[in-house]
Amino acid sequence: MVSNGSGWGRDGRTRRDGRPAVSSRGDEGSGGSQVKVLIADDDRLVRTMLGDVLAELGHAVVAAKDGAEAVTCCDREPPDLLILDFLMPRLSGLDALRDIRKRHGIPAILITAINEGSLRGVDGVDQVQGLLEKPFTRKSVEAAIAKAVGRR
Repeated sequence: MVSNGSGWGRDGRTRRDGRPAVSSRGDEGSGGSQVKVLIADDDRLVRTMLGDVLAELGHAVVAAKDGAEAVTCCDREPPDLLILDFLMPRLSGLDALRDIRKRHGIPAILITAINEGSLRGVDGVDQVQGLLEKPFTRKSVEAAIAKAVGRR
């Protein structure tokens, strides 16, 4: 189920306050085309901040509060891109990705407070298309999305 705690509506296209989650301009952000992004993070503030950045970049956003909810969301309506927190309760980002990849070939970005060097050797990290280190910036989010979906 899509998390309402993130500030996003159940449809993933509008905020709870009724404002569109997707920019009306198609020429901004990562390459100018809209990508439906599923964010899974147990921290509501991270979901909200990342969701705001993605909306500013012109993308549709769906939010999940943990890995298990992300799997359910993907099975219901697969997104174009996953952004998963590395450490979450119930099901980690990597475990959720393993489960999702059994049925869907969706590119993924892993959010982490652990630096990239420390993640080397962690089983499954090589399966993600990008890492987004906390704290992230709009520029780092945009670069990670461009890399993950094959744009420069």
